[in-house]
Amino acid sequence: MKIAYLHRLTFDESEKRFQEEAVVLGVELVPVKYRKLKLVGEKIVFGETDMKDFDGWYFRSVGSELEWSKLLQLYAKKHSIPVVDEYLLTEGPLRRFKSVMSWQLAVEGVNYPKSAYVESFKDLEKELASWELPAIVKLSAGGRHGMGTFWVRELSDLEKLKHILESRKLKAKETGKKVPIFRGFLIQEYIRNDGDFRVMTVGYKCIGGFKRQVKEEKLILNKSQGKSLAVEVPAEVAEMAERAARTLRVEAAGTDLVRDAQTGKVYVIEVNEAPQFKVFEKRTKINAAGKILEYCVEKFSIFNDQFPNKR
Repeated sequence: MKIAYLHRLTFDESEKRFQEEAVVLGVELVPVKYRKLKLVGEKIVFGETDMKDFDGWYFRSVGSELEWSKLLQLYAKKHSIPVVDEYLLTEGPLRRFKSVMSWQLAVEGVNYPKSAYVESFKDLEKELASWELPAIVKLSAGGRHGMGTFWVRELSDLEKLKHILESRKLKAKETGKKVPIFRGFLIQEYIRNDGDFRVMTVGYKCIGGFKRQVKEEKLILNKSQGKSLAVEVPAEVAEMAERAARTLRVEAAGTDLVRDAQTGKVYVIEVNEAPQFKVFEKRTKINAAGKILEYCVEKFSIFNDQFPNKR
């Protein structure tokens, strides 16, 4: 089986782990960077290979590659190419925006903190004036490793946030990188908790998880930055993670959840569609990369057996 591994950046450890598991499974896993693709007429090619000649595509990450991911969505539909994750063939890449995710989860009745979405920093200041603090502010477009998430204890913290964003713009300009435009803010209610769960689901089924303990001075999001411990994931936490992943059609997901310290209610904080799994594998001893690839192989095999002549 030949699988396209679509990615933006080279995360050496993740890619290495997937390649190791591909060897074990006897799979040819071909790393495909979006910017190495070419659209010629009605064909999308990678080097000399037509993208429809792969048995399936695993979108490891999408990020800012909205144009290519949309073109690939259209190509996959035209040629009946199976993909992981499913949301890329329905809502498409815009689903990765946190505002869209929050709306979909809330509409489907998945427990999600009270939230609001505003376009500008000025609107953010106005909206937060009526909120009970602390609260969480996220860049709707996201950010790697928590870089798009901010903890607001009091309104004066917004000046610090403005300074951080301006500093990032200046740094980008000085280093010759594209200067970011910071717009689109998601405000999220803070749920008091004793630590958050990170649960991995593959094919909408929980494969395991761990819990990060609270370290108050470094609280961001509704997540803690303290020590992480492998735990037996409580049934209600696993079920909520599975429900959230299925609602969003994210087949390989890392979901962050918390339990309200007062009510005991479990909330989904965020569903990550390109989860890093180094800590997960270390804490749980579960082979996440292997399970994701096994799922891809099974899904692609079943699909291609059912539709052998579709392309």
